[in-house]
Amino acid sequence: MKIKNLLLLSILSLSLVSCANTDEVKTTNTETSDVVVTTPEKNFIAEEYDPWEPFNKRMYYFNYQIERLVITPIVNTYKFITPDFVENRVSNFFKNAKVLNTMANSAFQLKGRKSMRALGRFTMNTVLGLGGLFDVASKMGMPKPYEDFGLTLAHYGVGRGPYLVLPLLGPTYLRDAFGTGVDSTLAGKIDIYNRMELFSTSSVPVTALRGIDMRKNIDFHYYQTNSPFEYEYVRYLYGKYRGIQEAASEK
Repeated sequence: MKIKNLLLLSILSLSLVSCANTDEVKTTNTETSDVVVTTPEKNFIAEEYDPWEPFNKRMYYFNYQIERLVITPIVNTYKFITPDFVENRVSNFFKNAKVLNTMANSAFQLKGRKSMRALGRFTMNTVLGLGGLFDVASKMGMPKPYEDFGLTLAHYGVGRGPYLVLPLLGPTYLRDAFGTGVDSTLAGKIDIYNRMELFSTSSVPVTALRGIDMRKNIDFHYYQTNSPFEYEYVRYLYGKYRGIQEAASEK
């Protein structure tokens, strides 16, 4: 999540480069004549595979309107009425519950050691951290492995597919959109809190709270850059962010 925040925040610096989509024209003076050399530069932003760009841009604007009119007021109200201590406990709980998905996807990829590390982290935080409210594992220096079903598919050679902007969820790829659905189903199957008859982490109220907590922890807002190329920058940076996750997954 920290990596994602850094990548998204770097949009602010990228937005200053307003001439990124133009070719560079260089004039060189020699002893005999003036030579004008036109050097076509690679448009690294346009190289992103986005065949559904018209749909994605409409969905990007839709998400902006939903964020502006609904999500931001809800998140701001939540932050206003909730003490920081409680907010941190909520974040720790959902992060801990998500570790079970990492454990399962590591097993799918036959990464036994990573799967056991995830299980050990979950067990430590659940037992000693009062159900995951406190991140005891990090204080003990335990690693934070991460896997999802999109990365599992990538592990077995499935390509990303087209770039896609989903309602509310934002940027992803076709492969990872399918993976998100599988992860959501998987989370319901391995919901240990529900099996302990405490409550279900997939219930509507808990899901809504998870969404609020997730959005609260992402320091990015649509159209905050005031750049006409923001959509392209987000698409490019998300691709780089996902590439970092894919590389880390294979280590």
